[in-house]
Order: sequence, then C-alpha cells, then structure tokens
Amino acid sequence: MYSQPLSNREHPEAGISAILLALVLMFFVGAVFAGVIARMNLNSHQALKQEKVLFLQRARLQLQHWYAGNATAFDAHGNGSTSPFTDSQILTMAGIQQRWNAKLFVSNEQCTPAAQNAEICYHTLWLAVPSMSGAAPTLQNGQFEANGATYTTVSGLAIETNLFNQAIRQMTTLSTLLESGAASANSSGGVHDANLDWFAPNGCGNGDGPWPAGACGTLSWTAYARGSGLSGSESGSNPWGLTITVTDAGGEANNTAAPYAVELQSPLPWGGSITSVLSEPL
Repeated sequence: MYSQPLSNREHPEAGISAILLALVLMFFVGAVFAGVIARMNLNSHQALKQEKVLFLQRARLQLQHWYAGNATAFDAHGNGSTSPFTDSQILTMAGIQQRWNAKLFVSNEQCTPAAQNAEICYHTLWLAVPSMSGAAPTLQNGQFEANGATYTTVSGLAIETNLFNQAIRQMTTLSTLLESGAASANSSGGVHDANLDWFAPNGCGNGDGPWPAGACGTLSWTAYARGSGLSGSESGSNPWGLTITVTDAGGEANNTAAPYAVELQSPLPWGGSITSVLSEPL
C-alpha cells in the first residue's frame, strides 16, 4: 500500500526545530554584527583620541616657536598685565588651524626672581580640546581647569629663562672683550697710568683719558666698540633684539676719578636690565 510522507503539520517538532535554528542563527549573526560595530566604534574613538593628541603635540611646538620669536612684545608689559594679543591672533600667528572647538587660554603676565637681582616675566598658555560631555575648560584667577578636556601647556618661563641665560652669556663675552681692549690700551707703550680712563671710547672721555672730550654718557655697544677699536663680531643686540649699551656716567659707572668704571646694560623686555660693571685695575 502506498503511503504519503507526513507533513510538518503532522510532525510539529520539525517546524519548531527549524524556527529555533533560525533564531539561533539570527542571534549569532546579530551578536557578531554587534561585536563588529562595537569594535569599529572603539577603533574610531581611539583613532579620534589619538588624532587630537597629535594635533595638540604639533600645536604645542608651533606655540613654543611663536612665543620664542615674539617674546619681546608678548612679555613687555610687566607683572599682572594681560596678553597684548587675543587668543585668535596667537593661534593665527602660530599657524594653528582650529579644530574640535579647541580654545586657547593665556594667563596674565607673572614674574619670578632671577640672577643679578633681576626678574623673568612670562605668560603661560593652555590649548584645550573640550570633552564630548561635561563642563568646558576654564581659566579663572590664573588657575586652569581642564574639566575633562584634552590639553597641552606651554610655559613661557622656560622660554624666557633660556633667553635670559643667553643674555647672561652674551654679557660675559662682551665684558671680556671690553676688559681685553682696555688692558691692551693700558699696556701700550709699556707704561701703566691709573689716571687715564682707558674705557673711554674715541672722541669721548672726561678730559683725563686718552681721548680728551666731554663725558660720553651712554652709547650703544656697536658705537662704543667701533669708537674704541674693539675687534670681534659680537652683536650689539641681546636675544630679545634690544640694544645693549655702555655707560660711563650712569648706574655704577665712574668717569670722574680712578678707578674708572663703565657699566654694560642689556635691557629686559619687562623693564630693568642685566648689568656688568667693569673697573680699571689700579
């Protein structure tokens, strides 16, 4: 006798198994897909985070370079003063293209004691990329609050300290050159005369020196060196581009009686000077 195969309706367990298999496959595919999406999101988040870090690293170098090249104007106004440039001006001059709502914060100028009873004045800069959630970064009363932002800091103290130390070394070199020139003039002819002002440059003096004339007062280093016949190719400007001067009538200089003395002055952008006083040997 011929018998027909039973349908799924006659074997309901077969249909249930198929449905369960389909559900399992759907769940598995969904889990795999969700895992792929999660991994993609994680990779994308990490890539974005790394991109922001690289942006801030490059920007930090650009800000440092800009600061060093503009330190004279930036820090010329003294303790407590605000920046002479706006935040957007600094970013533009530094060549930084703004991304992710990055914001620049600039402190008021602050000063710290330095060698020779001088001081070093500087600003501090923070460039911050705000977080996706939470409060925005702030700067209040000199205190920077990141509030979850990714940021980088540029300390003007390190930059100005480097320039200050360069100026100290330059003054040492110029002092040595000036002393050598005076000693050479003093020893010419084999006669040492303490009553002659060997520091006085050509065409200047107090009447007692080798070049009788009125007191010089103050000359630029370039004019002094040229008038005194000093050799060397030392610049007459300090690391901030300000003119170094030589005076025989101000500060601790003395052009009236032996021992004669002159004072080298290297001006600082925020006021005051690095000085070096040189006296003739008796």
